[in-house]
Order: sequence, then C-alpha cells, then structure tokens
Amino acid sequence: MSKRFFVISTLTIAMVLFAACGGAAPAEEPAQADEAEAAESVAADEWGNIVVPAGEKVVLGLSSALSAGYAAYGQDMLNGATVAVQTFGDLNGWEVSVEGGDDQCEGAPGVTVAEQFSANPYLLGVVGPMCSGTVVPAMDVYGENHVMMITPSSTAVAVTAAGYENIFRIVANDDLQAQVAVDYLFNELGITTLGIVHDQSIYGEGIAQAVQSKFEAVGGTVTGFEGITRGDTDFSAVVSTMLAGNPAAIYWGGMDAEGALLVNQLRAAGFEGVYFGPDGIKSIPSFVEASGGAAEGAYMTFGAVGGATGYDEFLATFTSQFGDPVAYGPGSYDAAMIMLNAAKAVSYVDDDGNLVIPKKALADMVRATPYDGITGHLEFDENGDLKVVSITVFQAQGSELVPVKVYDFGG
Repeated sequence: MSKRFFVISTLTIAMVLFAACGGAAPAEEPAQADEAEAAESVAADEWGNIVVPAGEKVVLGLSSALSAGYAAYGQDMLNGATVAVQTFGDLNGWEVSVEGGDDQCEGAPGVTVAEQFSANPYLLGVVGPMCSGTVVPAMDVYGENHVMMITPSSTAVAVTAAGYENIFRIVANDDLQAQVAVDYLFNELGITTLGIVHDQSIYGEGIAQAVQSKFEAVGGTVTGFEGITRGDTDFSAVVSTMLAGNPAAIYWGGMDAEGALLVNQLRAAGFEGVYFGPDGIKSIPSFVEASGGAAEGAYMTFGAVGGATGYDEFLATFTSQFGDPVAYGPGSYDAAMIMLNAAKAVSYVDDDGNLVIPKKALADMVRATPYDGITGHLEFDENGDLKVVSITVFQAQGSELVPVKVYDFGG
C-alpha cells in the first residue's frame, strides 16, 4: 500500500493569511504542488531510502571469512543467514537474497567488502563482519553510508565505541568476556599463575590485555605475555618462554587455527596445565579436532548458547541442509531476522511500485524493538550493545563442547 504524508508548508500558510487579509487567493494548482513537494520532503528519510524496483531482489549482505583458515566460521554465518531468509520469506512482496562477501577476517579486504556492499542500491544491510579486526576499519564505511550492520561475533570494545547509530552486535564485548574468564580461572579453578599468548590482532591482543589487567587486579600473577603472528605454524620459541614461567594455566587470545596449533605444541612440550581461550576457539572441527586431541579439557567463553525460543526448529532446518552449526550460525540467523523484521515494519510501496526502506527508520526500529531469538532475548542500548547478555564457559570433553557455567549481565 502506498503511504503518503501530508503537511501544510510555510508558504501555504503565508498564502492563506494573505488571502484572509484581502489579498488575492493563489491558484489551486500551485498550492497543491507546494503540498506535494512538502509531502515528499517529509517522507524522505534523514539518511535516505533504499529503493528497490519491482522485479529486483532485496539483498542481505554477509561479511565474513569465507576462505582460508577461518572459513568454517564464515560459512557457518552464511548458512545461518540463509536459513533466516528461508524462514522469513519475502519482504512485503519482494524476494530477499543473501550475498556473501569474503573479508578474510582482515582489515583491508573487509573495507573492500564494505565499499562493495555500500555501493549496492538494493542492499538492506550486512550481517557481520565476523572479526573485530575487520569491523573496526570497515565500520567507518558502513557508518558514512548509513548501512545497517549487525555482527553476531565481533567482541572488541571499540566496535560500538565510535557512536554509529547503525552499528549493532548481539554478543558480549571483550571486557565482559575477560571478566568471565578471570573469574572462572581464579575463583572456580583456583588458578593464581597465568601465561598469556595472543595473535597481535585487534581482537586477540585486546582480549589478552583485558585478561591480564583483570587477572592481576584479583591478585593473580601473569608469568608471561607474548604475541605470535597469524598464519605462523611454529610457536616453539613462545612455548619455551611460556613454560619457563611455570604457569598453572595459559590463556590464548586469538582464533582457532593458531589456537589448535598452540595447544598441541604446548602439550607436546610437556605443559599439563589449563588451556583457556575466548569465543574464537569455540569449534569442534577447527579447534578440538584440529588440535589432534591436545584440546581435551580446554575451556572457552561464548555468548550464544542456543536453546531459546524456536531453536529446535532452527536446528532441524539448519542441520538438514548444512550439518551441525559451528559457532556463529545461530547468531547470524538472529541478526538477519532482526533486520528483516525491522524492514518489514518500516518499509512501504510508493506510487511508482517501488519498495522503499527508510534507512534511519530501519535503525531506529532495530534499536527500539526487543527480539526473542534463538540465542536468547536481544534488546539493544543506545550504543548498539545488548542490554542483557549471558556468557557461557564451555569445556572440551571428547567430541563435545560442554557448558559448565553461565554468567548473566544486565537485566
């Protein structure tokens, strides 16, 4: 249905007053033209409109690592967004398609993907990027172009600190993740000495620094703080340095590819203590299995657990097409559904038969509307972070990642 907004322009009011004072009344056609122009002005969104002609598809972008070492996570996200579109159906009569952009979990490719997506006039928004090191440089592009972005996995504090009103995430930030890791290590496991290794990325080094600060604040001793390079495979020098400090646990700040190699080499060198990491290692195939058995007993933190409203239905549909979710598939499903539902609420068909989606109204609707998703209750604050969030500590036990403790924040 076509929606129009009618206002009386300042010029029209002036003409009415002039006529009331004895002046000649304006001709009817110019007055109607003024009102039509004013209506167009009011209908125009502050950030502009996404206008999709009949016969074209609405595009939902997915920015993630779709090749190389972290592709299992990126493909999982793409699969989650695909199931969301299948479940949602059409958007007020327009077909929705999912388009993947391979940002390789890096900054420069992520900016390229952001520029390509932003140039697409039929783009509804973007699920992702996956990695904080991608989001931080790419979000300026999305911000400047007022492109809706909801990440299901990027945890760096900087992601929502820039103040963009179109940037959201549905996971806890690294400050909370570090708080949980330190509490579990120190208070649950009784660990008082900790070695820390990170991958020197925005994500990995950022959370490693947060863990170091919080661990020392509770009275623990950090025996070593070392960085490795993403893509390297021989960590023998760092392993020797870590073991020289004789820590009871080692915290890894980074992703699964290097995390699996590191724990394997630590065990081979004789380390028998606790191995702990962030959400970047929560994967059976690319961490537990890739470690060659060395990850047995390892711990990791993760936000989206599943088991909430509609999760069983989602899981049945997802697994029938793609197998079991790896990590961020459920969160990507929720991110896509939030965006699609908001678009359905604010979009309309204009007189020319185009689907119109106002960009600012879309972001405002996302922020104003709580959503009960398959990963839990999702409600955003003014910064685009969740008002209520939970983080679960998992442990690798055989071929499963078993939840051992849940921490709730907010509410």
